[in-house]
Amino acid sequence: ATGDSGRYTITADAYMLEASTDCWSRITAEGTVPSARAAHAAACVDHSQMVIYGGATGGGSLSSDELYLLDIRNEERTQWMSVPVLGSTPGRRYGHTMIFNKPLLIVFGGNNGAQAECDIWVLDVERSPFQWNEVSVMHTRCPLPRVYHSAEVCREGPAAGMMVVFGGRTPDNRSLKDTWGLRQHRDGRWDWVEAPTKRGQPPEPRFQHSCMFLNSKLLIVGGRGSDVNKPLPTAVYDTETCEWRNLASVNRFRHSNWGMGPLLFSYGGFDHKSPSAPTADLQVLDLDRAIQASLAPQAGATDDESAEAAGQESPQVETLSNPAFAKAPGSGPQVPGTMEGPRPATPPRGRPAPAASNARLTTPATDSSATGDVRVSPQVFVSLEKDFTHLVKKVNIETLEDEGRKIQASNVMANIATGSGGAASGVSTFVIENLLQPTTWQPDPDPNRFLLHASEVSQLCDQVLEIFKSQDMLLRLRAPIKVYGDIHGQYLDLMRLFARYKAPLEAENGDIDSMDYLFLGDFVDRGSYSLETVCLLFALKVRYPSQIHLIRGNHEDPTINAIYGFRDECRRRLKEETEDPDSCWNKFNRAFEYLPVGAIIEERILCLHGGIGGSLNVTSEIASMQRPLHVAQIPQTPFEQRITDLLWSDPSDNDSITGVTLNETRDPDGTGRIVKFGPDRVEEFLRRNEPLSMIIRAHECVMDGFERFANGRLITVFSATDYCGHHKNAGALLFVRRDLTIVPKLIYPVERTLNTWDPMILQQRPPTPPRPVPRARRLGEDELGQQGGGEW
Repeated sequence: ATGDSGRYTITADAYMLEASTDCWSRITAEGTVPSARAAHAAACVDHSQMVIYGGATGGGSLSSDELYLLDIRNEERTQWMSVPVLGSTPGRRYGHTMIFNKPLLIVFGGNNGAQAECDIWVLDVERSPFQWNEVSVMHTRCPLPRVYHSAEVCREGPAAGMMVVFGGRTPDNRSLKDTWGLRQHRDGRWDWVEAPTKRGQPPEPRFQHSCMFLNSKLLIVGGRGSDVNKPLPTAVYDTETCEWRNLASVNRFRHSNWGMGPLLFSYGGFDHKSPSAPTADLQVLDLDRAIQASLAPQAGATDDESAEAAGQESPQVETLSNPAFAKAPGSGPQVPGTMEGPRPATPPRGRPAPAASNARLTTPATDSSATGDVRVSPQVFVSLEKDFTHLVKKVNIETLEDEGRKIQASNVMANIATGSGGAASGVSTFVIENLLQPTTWQPDPDPNRFLLHASEVSQLCDQVLEIFKSQDMLLRLRAPIKVYGDIHGQYLDLMRLFARYKAPLEAENGDIDSMDYLFLGDFVDRGSYSLETVCLLFALKVRYPSQIHLIRGNHEDPTINAIYGFRDECRRRLKEETEDPDSCWNKFNRAFEYLPVGAIIEERILCLHGGIGGSLNVTSEIASMQRPLHVAQIPQTPFEQRITDLLWSDPSDNDSITGVTLNETRDPDGTGRIVKFGPDRVEEFLRRNEPLSMIIRAHECVMDGFERFANGRLITVFSATDYCGHHKNAGALLFVRRDLTIVPKLIYPVERTLNTWDPMILQQRPPTPPRPVPRARRLGEDELGQQGGGEW
């Protein structure tokens, strides 16, 4: 307490607040109770479990470097315990931060008693015996040493999975206002990235503040700067748009805060008006209202005046002056820092909502369409290039009229990083170096020539076949991940998508160090560059077997690709007799028969090529399929029908058509073997396979490159543009963020002098028409909206 040393004491108290009743109670626990301390760090590691580390004990002394756990899961026996840790520790320190980003506890910065630090230590709570490990970051660019900063984990948006650090104080007592994200890449390496600012001004420098996330927005709450008497506004940083804005001030520093839905709660700390005495206030700020108010500043007010106004007391911040504190017999109200009180029993789950006086604690009901934790982003990235430029803008998803007409605006929400990783051979390296050229690749002037000799292609097929054999039929994948639909030998479109939205490269404009890639089949046929497409994907699979994922489409079948162009391309460009059992074409198809046929992302999103038809009911039916998998052209058994449904079925034409119906486009003879499935089948399948909440599939040309179905619970993605030179459709990929937000990223057809679709195949076998939606794209420059923010 400023100017009052000795008047207030450091405690070892622990309190909890029952949010439904505003009832504080002191926690009385058995076991090894940590010593009294201040400026320590605490983090929740599980439901009703908290760990603390470090802190100061007063008089210039620091607490021990032990890690303590408070376990309140058993109300009859709440317990403190010292967590046994092997080896080195972060050491004694205060003014640091500690966050939990499952499964890691991460300690950053603070003062070790002699100087401020900028080191990082992690402890894996799922790996026993427990051990602290100091992190070495990849680059020299990193935050300055600091103390009294804030840190929190972002769980939604482009910074999802990062520990985000703001502000603090340097060893020379300068307050800071910088924002950094700490991320771990797929190969285990760590690095720092400084948050970009596209709009607004970063908040005033501060320390002894707190922070939290509201969805993808970082809130910097309270704190003090050089003038202890000056309250600082609550600052909001939107990781989606990289924009700062100011909200009402809580007028506190050295406080604590937490969030419940759209409500921000602040407890205790020091008031700027009387910085010599701690407070016991519980304040609440409705963030939705505060953000709306910040969007409409007073007329004529400058940015500086608006910021100054946000730093003053505001009626938007409510002090809960009459909470229902727990009382011990004969005692006064209980609040942290006062007398003890009995601990109330935890109310049972599913209890009725609190009375009207507590109604503000009730979080808004979820829309009925939001039946899970996977959602579709309301914004879509659109590439506007005429050739290989890099102009990308965001548009609202509802402006894509072909796609958007299927889903009502109120139902947009669906309920819903390198090592080479394997035996990267000389062939795969040669292919990647010569074919993975997103901005410069050009076709060979001789259409009958290919980059590789037949013997090299054969070697590549042998290598990738062994990898496919080692993998499950139904892959289990992680986010973030990019999902691609049909490519059909349109290699230029694949390069355009890589150029606009990053490629599986370790060099500049690459993201393979932090990203997985999933391709949903139909790599070959109809297009002129099936060999380039499939050889690059096979080479990437050999180079990055745990990050590049391929599943089978209906054209990865010798019966189909013998007549849709791929066999002829192999014969013509590889100078081989495709009837030879050891020909490259036969080796490709042998590898295709061992491809996985499905993938599940983070246990929430099922990805496959075609659909669920009328016969697929549970994911175990996919996982149990045996390889080599042969596709029967006329299915005779339930098992053969499931394969046909998986690779060939389509959703019905719109959400109003339910059940299982004939697929007249793909089955003109009406045999009933190829079907369409309605939205009720999607709902039923997801319900049977919880926690799945979304299906992503390919197989059909869709005009906007992607299209939602079944109230947003199924998405079709198609990556080749201007299908067969007839339809002028866009191509797309779906970017699944760490928080399972699905962001469509589009390219549109470009004018080409070279025909990239096989004209002979087009004449013999006309293309399957796109899904039946009217063409009404009106995406002029004025409708494209503002340019998107920077990337984390």
